[in-house]
Order: sequence, then structure tokens, then C-alpha cells
Amino acid sequence: MWTRWDARHFLEIAEFGYTDARSDPHATAFFPLWPLMIRGLSATGMSPSLAAMLLATAASVVAVAYVYRLADEELSRGTGSAGPQEQGEAGRRASLYLLFFPSAVFLVAGYSESLFLAGAIPAFYYARRKRWLASGIYAAVAMGARAAGVFLLCGLLLEFVRQRDFSGATLRRGLAAAAFALLPLVAFAAYLWQVKGDPFHFFTDQRLGWGREFSGPLEALRATWEATRVDAGEGALTNFVIGWRVEIVAVALGFLAVLWALMKREWGYAGFMGALLTFFVTSTMYLSVPRMLLSMFPIVLFLAEWTGRDTRRHETVLLVFAAIAMLGVVAFTRQAWFY
Repeated sequence: MWTRWDARHFLEIAEFGYTDARSDPHATAFFPLWPLMIRGLSATGMSPSLAAMLLATAASVVAVAYVYRLADEELSRGTGSAGPQEQGEAGRRASLYLLFFPSAVFLVAGYSESLFLAGAIPAFYYARRKRWLASGIYAAVAMGARAAGVFLLCGLLLEFVRQRDFSGATLRRGLAAAAFALLPLVAFAAYLWQVKGDPFHFFTDQRLGWGREFSGPLEALRATWEATRVDAGEGALTNFVIGWRVEIVAVALGFLAVLWALMKREWGYAGFMGALLTFFVTSTMYLSVPRMLLSMFPIVLFLAEWTGRDTRRHETVLLVFAAIAMLGVVAFTRQAWFY
């Protein structure tokens, strides 16, 4: 019951590869590191679906550990809007907000979000401490997991500039980190050039398989708005109609998160989230934006700062998040559309 929607595509790639007829004809839309890891673990005799869930859980543990460290080490030094943070409190709250995020079902299901976060959060953690080689290695994990790794690099570049350390040694470490981070993309492009004759064939498969192609932001909003109508088409399902409406709300929340980062002058976070969100709002129509918000991990850091020591704020956030997350688990496992 956990092998739903895109999870099936990852398992097909893990078992049959990209070019086998048993895989989706547009499978290269999915980056290779996640199915490679599933294939590796399932080689022990474990079922691929169980392997995917165990890997997702392990990656989520890594992501939460670094969210805890990032929030605790940075927020405990300052004060949130609701008062000073005690040692460990900011990390605990940020961890809970990630674990009970409204789309947290994808931290357990066989999707690549958990692996992306297990690379992206440590990449920022080490970048903000000027440990660029470690940052580049973790960024490579995120890049191998999802195309969103490109937007992560945008944020890390702005983080590099924000620190204003352009000494020769730092520049060399930064360039080495960038080379590490880009290596999975270069390797995947080389593979696609060999088997498809196009190093960026994943763009083509995104367009042919999922209808994603560049569109003006107003056209994308108009297309999504039209899909929210109950009579959007013959046989339109209420589940999807509601889904399109939530997509619009999620975009608005995403822009608020970017604005928050800009107001705090967190240029790296703003660049990462802004670039990622821009991609989604300039595609044909909004699709899977609530799931994308899960990848925008600075949101949970901002919430941990905002709640501070205010128990009422904290419990309200957790109650809302957990209720939607539970709904997501039920919807996803019953094959209803949940982003």
C-alpha cells in the first residue's frame, strides 16, 4: 500500500533500469541516486519496496539530526520573536516541525525527498561554518537525488558570497566543493548522452511524461485556477479539484517563506527557496508544490525561531501540521492523490 504514484517509477528504475520496456518510457525524469540505493539494498534479498522505505527512514534520521544541530546552534545564540531560546529547545522544535510537516508522508514513502534533505540540510550546515568540502560532498547527494539540487547550488553560492571571504584558500575550497556537487549531474548527463543522444533528456521526459515545460507565471496560475473548478472536465475527481486549490495555497506559503528569508537577510536560504519556487510557478501548471515545500527546510527553522518559548504557538503549529500529515498518510496509502 506504500508503493503509490512516483514510488512505482523509482522501484521500476531500481529493478529494470532506464531503458527497459518494463520501466516508464519517460523514466529519466527521475534522477538516479535514489533508485541506485534501492537496487543496492534490495540486492541483499529484501523486497525493493521495503528497501525504499528503510532507506527513506534512514535518510530522514540524517535530515532531522542536521536540522536539530542547525536550529540549536544558531537559534540558541539569538532570540526568537517569542523570547530567548533555551539550549536544545530550538533544535527539538525544528525537528518536530520537519517530522510532522504536512507532506511528511514522503519522509517514509519510497520517494527521494528524504535523500534530498539528507544532502541539502548538511550542505547548508557545513557551508555556514565555511567547511566547503564537506558541504560539496553532501550537496552531491542532493544533486544525485533530485534535479532540485541545481537550485540548492544557487543557495549555496549566495551563502558563499554572503560570507565575504574571497581568500585564495577559500576560493579553492569553494571550487572543489562545486566540482563535487556537480559530479552526479555530469555523470547522469554523460549517461543520457550515451543512451538517448541528449545529455539533458530529463527535461524532455519531464515535458512528455508530466507536461512540465516553461510557461509564463500568469499562464501557469491561470491553468491551475481553471483546474480548480468542479466542472474542470468530464469525470473530474473532487480529490484532484481540492488538490489544485491546495497547490495555489502552497505557492502563496512558499512566497511567504522566501519573503521571510529576505527580511532576515538569509540570502542563501532565500536563493535556494526562491529558485526552487520559481521553477514550479513557471511550469505549465502548479504540481506537487506542497511536497516541494517539504524540501524547503528553512521553513522549519523560521517556525522554530518564531515559536521561541511560546508554548501556545508551538502546540498550534504542531497540531495543524500533525493533523494534515495524518490525513496525508491515509490519502497516500489509499491511492488518493496527495501531491
